[in-house]
Amino acid sequence: MIPPCDPAILDNNPQFKTLYHHLTTTLLNPDGSTRAHDALPARKAVLEQMKACRIRDAKKQIKQQALRRLAFDPDSSLPDDVSPIYPQPSPSPFPKLTTAHHQARDPLAITTFYLESSPHLLDLDDDPSSTADIQSLLAPDIDHFYSTLPLLVTPLSTILATTITDLRTIANAGNEPPADNNLPRTRARNRQAMRSMAQTPLSAQLADRIRALRQIQLTELPAARTRMATTAAEVLATRAAVLETTVVLLERAKHGAVARATKAKAEHLAMVAEGIEGKLRYVFVYANVVLVWWWGLVGLGKANCECGGSVTKLDILATIHTPEVVGALGRYYRHLKDVRERLEERRVLALEELKGYEDVGGGSGGGGRDGGTGRGRADSGAMKEIARRYGGLIREVEDVRMEIERLSV
Repeated sequence: MIPPCDPAILDNNPQFKTLYHHLTTTLLNPDGSTRAHDALPARKAVLEQMKACRIRDAKKQIKQQALRRLAFDPDSSLPDDVSPIYPQPSPSPFPKLTTAHHQARDPLAITTFYLESSPHLLDLDDDPSSTADIQSLLAPDIDHFYSTLPLLVTPLSTILATTITDLRTIANAGNEPPADNNLPRTRARNRQAMRSMAQTPLSAQLADRIRALRQIQLTELPAARTRMATTAAEVLATRAAVLETTVVLLERAKHGAVARATKAKAEHLAMVAEGIEGKLRYVFVYANVVLVWWWGLVGLGKANCECGGSVTKLDILATIHTPEVVGALGRYYRHLKDVRERLEERRVLALEELKGYEDVGGGSGGGGRDGGTGRGRADSGAMKEIARRYGGLIREVEDVRMEIERLSV
């Protein structure tokens, strides 16, 4: 069959769409066969000859199957032992029987095997010499088969009638079943009329049936497959769109502006909460210190209280100075100590810098005030150079200003 094409490809390629439509509707059948030569007389003759060959082959196959069924089916009406009941004259092609009883199934089975093993026995181009040996070997069985033909007519006719009935049932599968004629009297009454009626040949019915099936195969099945392919393409496109939309929504929900804003807001609130927690901790520590100071004052005013009162004060102090409070006070003390050390270092650096400026301002011989260290001499030398240049610059500025005033006068 011609493979279906994606509608999107046809829409994107107009020239290919025209070619595809021309091929599928004008030149080729849906199964890929050509349409151009169906109306030629020579082709019609070939088709009729092929049809006749198919009919002959079908008849041959039906006869062989009937003989095989008659030979091997135990339910057939063929007797196992038969005797010659008809005298045979000398010019008869059948050989004369010389025994009282003969087996009927064995020669029929041998003949059936012979026909099945030699499918080209009845062909016109068959060489007779190639089968002469086999025929001479099977001559007695074949002669015996010919002699039992009168007894095989009735059961063979029954099998052929059953086969014809089955074929008619297959041919008329889409039609309504005939009326029920099970009553013997009605069957006997209408038997003569049915015989007199011209029945449609079975070959014609089968040909019509095959033609209808062929038409369905050529027209309806390709159209259904094309519709199925189009629907599948639409389903896949819809699935791709759904997946794309899902990815976009996930990206927006996880990495979009809203997600980033929410994350930033959460981080900001976390920092605010940490700040508030620190403030509350500081307030709590300060309140504990105030309470301790107040309880200390109360304890000094009540130095002569009883032992029970002292125990109560110790319990209160133990309640206030919890391990958390003590840890917080220790951390705060270490923080204050670090701050004090940094301030001391800054004070020392500031004093050293101030000392350098004082050495510069003291004159050219201020090298002894730096404690005799090399660093002090280097720093004072740099400061002196800066001061010297600055003094020279001031003098030049004053000279220029005085020259300007003189010229203006």
